[in-house]
Amino acid sequence: MKTGLILQPSAPFDPINRNQRARRARAVLLLVFGVLAAAFFRVQVVQHANFFAQSQSNQVRTVPLPAPRGFLYDREGEIIAENVPAYSVSMLPRSMGDLTRGMARIAPILELDREAAEELIRQYRLAPGQPILIDDDIDYRTLSLLEEERNEVPGLLLQPKPRRFYPHGRATAHLTGYVAQIGERELSVRKDHGYSPGDIVGKTGLERMYETRLQGEKGAEHLEVDVLGRRVGPWLVRPFEPPVRGEDLRLTVDLDLQRRSAEIFPEGKRGAVVALDPNNGDVLLLYSSPTFDPNVFSGRVSSATWNRLTTDPSIPLLNRAVQARYSPGSVFKLATAAMAMSLGVVDPDEFEDVPCRGGYQFGRRWFGCHAVHGWATLRDAIVTSCDTYFYQLGLTLGLEELTRLGSAWGFAEKTGVDLPDEAEGLFPASVAWYDHRYGEGGWGPGVVLNLSIGQGEIAVTPLKQAQFVAAVVNGGTLYQPRLIDTGEPPVVRGQLPLSSDQHEILRSSLTGVVNDWRGTAYRRAHSVPLRYTIGGKSGTVEHNGGEPHGWFVAAGPMERPQIVVAIIVEEGMGGSIWSPLAIDLVQTYLDDRTGVAPPNTTPSPPIALSEGSLPSEE
Repeated sequence: MKTGLILQPSAPFDPINRNQRARRARAVLLLVFGVLAAAFFRVQVVQHANFFAQSQSNQVRTVPLPAPRGFLYDREGEIIAENVPAYSVSMLPRSMGDLTRGMARIAPILELDREAAEELIRQYRLAPGQPILIDDDIDYRTLSLLEEERNEVPGLLLQPKPRRFYPHGRATAHLTGYVAQIGERELSVRKDHGYSPGDIVGKTGLERMYETRLQGEKGAEHLEVDVLGRRVGPWLVRPFEPPVRGEDLRLTVDLDLQRRSAEIFPEGKRGAVVALDPNNGDVLLLYSSPTFDPNVFSGRVSSATWNRLTTDPSIPLLNRAVQARYSPGSVFKLATAAMAMSLGVVDPDEFEDVPCRGGYQFGRRWFGCHAVHGWATLRDAIVTSCDTYFYQLGLTLGLEELTRLGSAWGFAEKTGVDLPDEAEGLFPASVAWYDHRYGEGGWGPGVVLNLSIGQGEIAVTPLKQAQFVAAVVNGGTLYQPRLIDTGEPPVVRGQLPLSSDQHEILRSSLTGVVNDWRGTAYRRAHSVPLRYTIGGKSGTVEHNGGEPHGWFVAAGPMERPQIVVAIIVEEGMGGSIWSPLAIDLVQTYLDDRTGVAPPNTTPSPPIALSEGSLPSEE
């Protein structure tokens, strides 16, 4: 049998079926072209603005322009902090590769070390797409060299910008503080407030306290760039948005007085000087020693400079006026006297029970005094700073009342001044404080004797010392110190519950310290001509490991006090030694108010006098 391919007859041709298939094919094609047309319409028409903006963003780079900070002026309108023209160098790289290649070219010009280069890389990773500030104060020679590299370094930005400048430098350093580049930790906190890497912010002092008011609002420069990220020119659609300068602030500080304090403070000594207007709490001067030049922080700070400032054992960056605490010493006797009078447990005109024979026998212990004073009234005891009198007055008050009133009058609190990082005072809140610290019954009644003369478990800042003495001379009002003139009424923090007669006893006692021949500051104070009735109080504070610290607080004119000055000199021996400096500042301020021409003299303590010719100093 033969086998093979069997052919079946094909179906007859059907023109109708063929036309149907053709129509279906045309429909599919039309649908495809319709979808494509709709897509093109959506891209070209509906989303045109979006894609146009993206295209423009590939051609335009936005560079933030820093805002000039607001100026700081003294109470008379003299400049304390301003801005001066400078040039900065930044990079706005498109990638990490651009950054590393660019850094390799410009690092030798800017003398950047490896540590600085690694910091810039960290900044890029923290905020890619943002300009990275390399140096905000380059000289014209460096600027010229960098200009030559501009075409070879994509994203290199050379911009004029304001640089912070403090014309009085070291004299106002702890008052103004300083500015520097924002750190990573601070940036993480402030990022939502418009800050970015490389921004300049206040780090200490008033610059930090009033950062939000001083900073201003950034502007923007829109630049057209080529495919390599190199600058072509300004974007003509919107080339420039000007920055807005920060708010100018007027201080309560008297710049002449501030500079004078820097001139006369003993060179090489550590300490502080503050001055207050006792009638409203205005801070008239605030100086800390040793000091530093805040202008060094306005540019790129070298590691050597930073290490020198932070490892110096004298701690020049510490603002001793508000951040260091010292026992108030005999200045606190004013508080002990005020407490006793407020409770009615002392007659100011009567003698103490036991006269001063150079000290006081309490149990088996002998508590010394700096001299033999004999019988004394309250005024006598303040004028001569008799420890023996105040030992007995402290025992009369008792520890419970001493701690209660001292706490109520704010010795453990901050003054509330508008400066960052102010230290609190140290003062026991109650008898229980001693039980907690030393164990119940683990302390003796001798703590009362120490506390009554400003020693032991008590420490205050120089500003707190001035605040209390200001209340003593103004009639009892404890004003909150302020550095910015807001035009608002002063804030009252408390009131000393004394009668006008009791305040007059304290004021008369302060006057006697300087003008009574028995006063502890009499011979030192009268080494300079006194043009006003000046009052004051000395204090000497023992401390471990060195000479005693010296306090002096002065006020004047005592008929109607307008200024209180407090000075502390670490390891400065007796407080009365420094009375000429405090009195000089009081008289400088009053001369300026009255138009009196001050003599061209500078106090030069200590003053050599023969011992024994006059009453002893404290």
